Amino acid sequence: MKFLTLAYDILQWIGVFPQWIWSKWKLWVYSIYRIMIFVMIALFTVLMTVQMFVATDLTILARTIDIWTMFLSGLYKWSCMSLFHEKFVKLKTKLIEIQVQGSVAFGRRSADIFTTNYLKQTQKVTFGYMMSGLVAAGFLIMSPLLTYPKGGRSDFEYYNDPRSYPLSCWMPFMIDERWMFWTIFISQSISLIVVVCMYLGIDSFMFGAIYTVGGQIELLNWALNSIKNSLEEIGSSTSTDQLIQYTEKQQMKCYSILRQCVKHHILILNYIKMVHTLFSSLIIIDYLHGITSVSFALFQLTISRGIGEKISVISFIALSVWHQFLNNFFGEFIIQKQLSVSVALYHIPWWRAGKSVRQLLSLMISRSIRPTFITGFYMYKLSYESFISFVKALYTYYMVLRRVNAEDKNA
Repeated sequence: MKFLTLAYDILQWIGVFPQWIWSKWKLWVYSIYRIMIFVMIALFTVLMTVQMFVATDLTILARTIDIWTMFLSGLYKWSCMSLFHEKFVKLKTKLIEIQVQGSVAFGRRSADIFTTNYLKQTQKVTFGYMMSGLVAAGFLIMSPLLTYPKGGRSDFEYYNDPRSYPLSCWMPFMIDERWMFWTIFISQSISLIVVVCMYLGIDSFMFGAIYTVGGQIELLNWALNSIKNSLEEIGSSTSTDQLIQYTEKQQMKCYSILRQCVKHHILILNYIKMVHTLFSSLIIIDYLHGITSVSFALFQLTISRGIGEKISVISFIALSVWHQFLNNFFGEFIIQKQLSVSVALYHIPWWRAGKSVRQLLSLMISRSIRPTFITGFYMYKLSYESFISFVKALYTYYMVLRRVNAEDKNA
């Protein structure tokens, strides 16, 4: 059973996960490849940082901050996963252990068929999410060519205008040759695509991990429902005096299945805690990036000129808001999945079970009443409620930027 295959391949392509079966020289080449990616992204991040301090035009400043936050947060997330890739890889390998345990309670063949069908949605989400990011990156790359054409300006003026490039970067030297212009333009375009793949690839890996373990919870609920059906059938086929008394074989069967369910549930809860621990800093960085970049992007939209720039800004805003929504959607998804276990346990006719079965049911209920939340250092909980708060905060900060801009114009 293969888990998180597409997301894992994307992260391997951008230099996060090496292949363990590679020889030493391949790992050496891969390390150089990683360094090149880090240097390239870090270089443009530094140049955009300088540009924010030297920019005098509000449009350029807002445009710089939009992309700068994405580069800085993407570089942090990439560095974090690259340095601790062994821990993040466990999210993929642990799913195999959970699937094996689920197969013991539910039946191997049925469990494998269920999981295979369930995982098809993971591939679709990852592919669609990555494609939306690449489309948005394409708009950002083409925007300067459509919005700020050369027109009647000289080559020197056009080549040294930050608005002529996909990224608004400070240039440490003057550009007066066409080949220099296109070299920088293509380098920035490649960097933008790599950062988008970094950002969305890491997100897809987290989304896939959450969605997949949610499938394991469904598998657990199916096994619990089979116990429920078994107890109901036994109860309906016996007299009232015999409801609490089972044959030794029937008791052992219910106890054996439920015992495997308890083990399966423990592995699932530990996995969710692992996701929370590993992605905690990445989630809070995501939130800070989103609240900053989208606020300035909304402000840029009101002062931008040209349809091309407006389309690129709208695509950037749409992707950023969509990203925040998916973060909170999967956070809410895993909360509701955990609560579904307590619902399934509640519907089991425990009064028809023996003492040992009732003890296991009580244990599982106590573990499932309070779900494990996925948060960013406990400051930002992934849920629908948090997404609504995020949207409200966006509007507030956007109005503050507009008011400050209006006061500067009137001063």
